[in-house]
Amino acid sequence: MNLSQTVDAAAQLIAHADHIIKQPQLLEDGSLHSYWVYSRDMTNSWMQNLAVCQKVLQTGTQVRQRQCWLEYEPDLRDVFRADILHRVWFTILKAADVEQNARHAEPIARSVLAAQLQVRIRCLKLILAGHQIDAARMRTLNEMRKNSEMWSDFLCGHLASKYQIDDVLFDSQRAHTWGEQPLSEVFPELKLYDQSPASADLNWNLIAEIRKGESLNPLQVLVRKMLNCFPETAFDPQGLLRNFKQN
Repeated sequence: MNLSQTVDAAAQLIAHADHIIKQPQLLEDGSLHSYWVYSRDMTNSWMQNLAVCQKVLQTGTQVRQRQCWLEYEPDLRDVFRADILHRVWFTILKAADVEQNARHAEPIARSVLAAQLQVRIRCLKLILAGHQIDAARMRTLNEMRKNSEMWSDFLCGHLASKYQIDDVLFDSQRAHTWGEQPLSEVFPELKLYDQSPASADLNWNLIAEIRKGESLNPLQVLVRKMLNCFPETAFDPQGLLRNFKQN
C-alpha cells in the first residue's frame, strides 16, 4: 500500500469507528489477539531487518551500504505508513474503552503502539545515518515521515478531542484544531456515499477488496486484522462499510 491508499483505509476506519465505539458488547478477544499477534510479528521482522541495515551502515563498504538502502528502504516506508494505521486504531480502541467504561481493548492497542514506536525510532536513526550515503534520498524519506505524522494527527484529531486522547498525537494543537470540525465536514464523502459513491474521494472499494483479497501485502493484511474486529453488521452486501446508525 502506498501512502495514499494507507490514508484512504485509515480514513474509512476512523469515519466508521462508531461501529466499534458504540456497540454495547466488548470486542471479541479472538479478533483483538489476532491483531496483536500479527502486529508483533510484523514489527519483529522490521526490527531484525533494520538491525542488519544498521550494522551494514556501520561496518560495510560504501557499495554495500548503498545496496543495503535499496534492499531495506521499503521497510522504512512501510513503518511510516503502518504508524498511521496503528495510531488510528489505538484511538478507536481507546475511545471504545472510554465509552464502555472498560479496560479491554486499549491495553492491546497500547502494546502494539509501543512496539511500533521502537521500530519507528530505529527508522529515524537510520535516516540520520543515511545522509552520508544519499542525502537527497534521506530528505525524501523525511518528507514522508512528516506527511505521515500530519495525516495521523488529522485522522485522529476528531476522536482525540472528543475522548481526550492526547498521547497518540504528534502535535496536539493542530490535531485538536482539526478535531473541532464536525466529522461530516472532515469526511464529506460520508454525505455523498448514499447518493453517488463514484463522486466520493475515498476509494470505497478498497475495504471490500482487502476483506476478500487472497494475495495481500503486509499492510493490507494489517488493515484486514482491524476490519475483522468490526461486527458483520457494519458491512453491506458488497463488503463496503455502512454508515453507523444508533439503534
